[in-house]
Formats: sequence, C-alpha cells, structure tokens
Amino acid sequence: MIRADKRWNFIACLTDAVGWPLGAALISNTTILPLFLGHLGASNTAVGALPALYNLLVFLPGLLVVGHISRLRRVRPYLFTIALIERFVLLTLVPLTLLWGRTHPGWLLAALFLVISVHAGAMGLNQPAYWVVVGKCVPAAWRGRLFGYAGGVAGVLGIGMDGLLRRLLSGPNGGFPEGYSTCFLICFLILTVSVLPLGFVREPLRLPTPNDNPHTGHYGRDSLRVWRTDTHFRRFLLGQIAWTLAGLAVPFYVLYAERHLLAGPGAVAGYTATLVLAGSFGGLLWGAWSDRAGNKTVLLVSALCGVLAALLALAATSPQMFYGVFALLALAMAGAGLAGNNIVMEYAGTSREIPLYTAIFNAVTALPRAAGPLLGGLLADHAGGYPVLFVLSAILGGVSLILTFRAAEPRHQHKPPISNGGGEFSAAPLLGD
Repeated sequence: MIRADKRWNFIACLTDAVGWPLGAALISNTTILPLFLGHLGASNTAVGALPALYNLLVFLPGLLVVGHISRLRRVRPYLFTIALIERFVLLTLVPLTLLWGRTHPGWLLAALFLVISVHAGAMGLNQPAYWVVVGKCVPAAWRGRLFGYAGGVAGVLGIGMDGLLRRLLSGPNGGFPEGYSTCFLICFLILTVSVLPLGFVREPLRLPTPNDNPHTGHYGRDSLRVWRTDTHFRRFLLGQIAWTLAGLAVPFYVLYAERHLLAGPGAVAGYTATLVLAGSFGGLLWGAWSDRAGNKTVLLVSALCGVLAALLALAATSPQMFYGVFALLALAMAGAGLAGNNIVMEYAGTSREIPLYTAIFNAVTALPRAAGPLLGGLLADHAGGYPVLFVLSAILGGVSLILTFRAAEPRHQHKPPISNGGGEFSAAPLLGD
C-alpha cells in the first residue's frame, strides 16, 4: 500500500474504534444490563449468566470460520456484512422493551438473552476477520496509536455520557422501560454509523503463493502444535485465563453499590460515564505506552489495576468510592483489551498466522470468560455474597500478573515458520514489521 492508503485505512479503523466504546457503553454488561435485568426481576445467577453467554459466543466461534477467512483474498466484505448483522439485531430491543417491559418482563428477559446471543455470536464469527483487516491495513507501528487515539477521542465525546444517562435513567422507575429503550436506540445508531467507514478500507489483495492455504484442514492440528511449541504464547494464554476468570465480579460491582451502598440512578449514570472516560483516556495512554514499551508491560499494569479495583470495592463504604472502582476497572479492561489483542498479532508474527493465533486465543479464553460471571452469580446467591467475589477477583488478577510476567515480549522473539506436516511455509510479514 502507498502511504495515502495507510492513512485512509487508519482513519476508517479509527472511526469504528471511536464509535464502539461509546455505543457499547449504552448496553454495557458492567452497568446498564445488570440494572436492566434487575428491573425484570432476574436473580444474581441470571445476571451472571448473560455476560457468561455473551463471552462464550464472542470468543468461541472463531475457530469455526478461521479456515474460511484465511482463504479469502479480501476479508473486508465478510467483515462488513457480519458487522451490520451485529448491530441491526440490537435494534429489536427498542420496541420490545417498550412493549413488554411492564406487561411481560419474562418475555423481555427471554428476548434479551436471544438478542444478545445473536449479537455476540456474530461478533464471534467476525473477530478473526477484524484482526486480519487491521493486521493487513494498519502498519504494526501504528496500531497502538490507532486504539490509543480512538480512546482519547471517545473520551472527549463521552464527556456528555453522564448527563445523558442521568436523564434516561431518572424518574421513580429508574428510567424503566422508556429510558432503557432510548439507550438501546442510541447504542444502535452510534455503532452503525461509526462502522460504515470500515466497509471502505483499502485492503491489499492477498496473492496466492506456492505454499498457499498452509492450514487448510489442519487448524486443529496446528493449534495443538502452537500450544506445545510456542512456550511464551502458552504462558500468555494461561495468564489470560486467570485474567478472564477474575472478571467474575464485574457484573456485580454496580449491584453491590446500588443494593448495599444505596447508589441511586445518578450515581449509576456517573459510573457508566466513568467507565467511558477512564477507559477512553486510559486507552490513549496504553496505546502510546504499548508502542514504546511493548504490550506485555501494559498487560502487567492492567492486571494490577484490576486487582486494585477489587480491593477498593471490598473496602468501599460509600457510593462515591465506587467511582474509583469503576475508573480502575475501566483502565484494566482498556489496557487488557488493547494490549491483549495487539500482542496476539505480534506472537503470530505474520499476517498469514493472525487468524490461527486469534482463534486459539479466543477459543482458550472462551470458557473461562463464560464461567467467570456465571460462577460469580452462583457465589453471590449461595456462598457469601458480593465481598467473596471481590476477594476472588483480586486473587485471580494477581495470578494473571505473575503468569504474564513469565511470558516473553514477542517483539524480541524470532518466530520460526509453522509446519502443517507437509513442509514449512513462509508468509508475508505484517505491514510495518
């Protein structure tokens, strides 16, 4: 690609990366949906089951399509089509919340699980494609800035999130159902408008090579080979398993603040705004830092932020202290998301390997991501309540920190080619490598 193509692609990907945190905040599994489920009379187990289902469907299906995606000469059409499905299914929640919110909460609960299942499943089918497009279209040295700048812009635009959510969630019923319906509508509009430029990225055509399709029919075999031979990637994955299990407390921070510290709708709106602002501006910091120091360093500091968030929640005596909890949580999630996805691409080493490594990462962490919130809901209902979750989250975050520390920074590694049993193959390096 010429430099003009790279700049255009950077802007297109930046627009999508700005819109995603803004729109997703309005249907957040951390603040909005737990309260919405509370209005529907859901138990703690159900509150934990929704993000469990979401995480399972987002991170597991990638292995089903990675072979198809790796053979596409251009991935953009596939990516854009599935991205629109992800968004339009959310639109159905707007009328259903108004129709069934007061009259048939059980129906709405079932519809919410169905909609989130389709939305998350589409995301899962699209994850390998997204990272292939980013890997092909954005130089490696620009990726930290891409997500860092996106976080900064989203932070500026998210300044009004507090006032918007206070208005939507106000009233004697906490904004239910009208305010939540409006949240879902605004979420759909932001996510849909911001993804449109992604459909016009100038993706280089993948040209056939003498050793083309090296993984065809061998993804299971190659996944096992990567697990056995790539020691540092395996250590990174083990650290990420502990990190995802540490998320068992995340859906319950807001419920603890509301039910035990008497946080009102205004505080909940503030918590959501804090998630957006701290996550966005933190992303700007993480992006710049990862470009300079490497993604491993960012992962370590992110894990530390997660541990501190759990400990602060355990010690909190007022709703105001939970602003610190959500700020630390946002920093932890933003750093882990940015550095985690970028470091997988760097462990892969070549654009040809990105689908395989991404699919392995998603598949290995899918079950822990699902088990964490579900386990959290069960423990909250039957084994000591929310404080137990905070203690476990801090311990698991510490384990993640230790395991990640033992993994090497991939920028300092030499990656040998992967064999599919029929000889080695070479692949075009990542742009910017």
